[in-house]
Amino acid sequence: MGPRGALASLRAGVLPAGVSPLLVGEASVWRRAGWRPGDGPIRDTALGLRAPRPGRPSAAGGKISAASFEEALRLVARGLAGGVVTAPISKASWSRAGYPWRDHTERLADFSGKPDAQMVLGAPSRRLWCAIATRHIPLKEVSRSLSARTIAACAAALDEALRRLGRRKPRLAVCGLNPHAGEGGLIGTEESRLLAPLARRLGLDGPLPADSAWRLHASGAYDGLICLYHDQALIPLKALGGLSGVNWTLGIPFVRTSPAHGTAYDAAAAGRLDPAAAIEAARLAARLLI
Repeated sequence: MGPRGALASLRAGVLPAGVSPLLVGEASVWRRAGWRPGDGPIRDTALGLRAPRPGRPSAAGGKISAASFEEALRLVARGLAGGVVTAPISKASWSRAGYPWRDHTERLADFSGKPDAQMVLGAPSRRLWCAIATRHIPLKEVSRSLSARTIAACAAALDEALRRLGRRKPRLAVCGLNPHAGEGGLIGTEESRLLAPLARRLGLDGPLPADSAWRLHASGAYDGLICLYHDQALIPLKALGGLSGVNWTLGIPFVRTSPAHGTAYDAAAAGRLDPAAAIEAARLAARLLI
């Protein structure tokens, strides 16, 4: 799904003049995906591994994916590339390959020396945008992982992203953690103890019940939402925006975007392809680079 989606994004005609693509990874993988010389040059990671069977996680796939990502970061560090558009990754494959980071954002933060690097997600065609205060952690750990600092950094990243997209004064709201935003303390105290005082200090609306917040955002009342955990952001974003969602890393000194969906192993195994998110990720990266 990843290499074929990347090639489809290059063939969609969304890259303006002056933005030249460079494909990074094992040449065997790109060729199997249907690469043609007109798609752009390949920066071969030359691991000598056979292209893994599509549709399942594997150590070989993790090695190829991680090596491709590392080479792309080296190109950016040397000033040979202005940004990186990554394909979806399999965390299981990275783990099997012994790669020490769980996701792109962790590695990007470490590589850039920017521990507050933030993940902003959106469906640009629907004008839907959100940021997540916690990322890939078990749900039971979310409450104790929330802090004023992490939520404030999340809000600042979302504000910056929207301003870069042309919003002069973004209207932001923070979602509550608990059902009904705590129902006045009957269903949890995180809202009254942490979220409400922080929202007042930062000039945010909320905390709002998450279901109401997303309805209001979809109707245009807000330009973006601060969400508190993974599925609070991704479920409504994918339900409303379909497969066109993008992931944009803020707080690092170069552009990085990616499709917001996962590896779609079932689609890859069946040979199905919906490149909408890859196209939107390429389009957004090009917009930010010029």
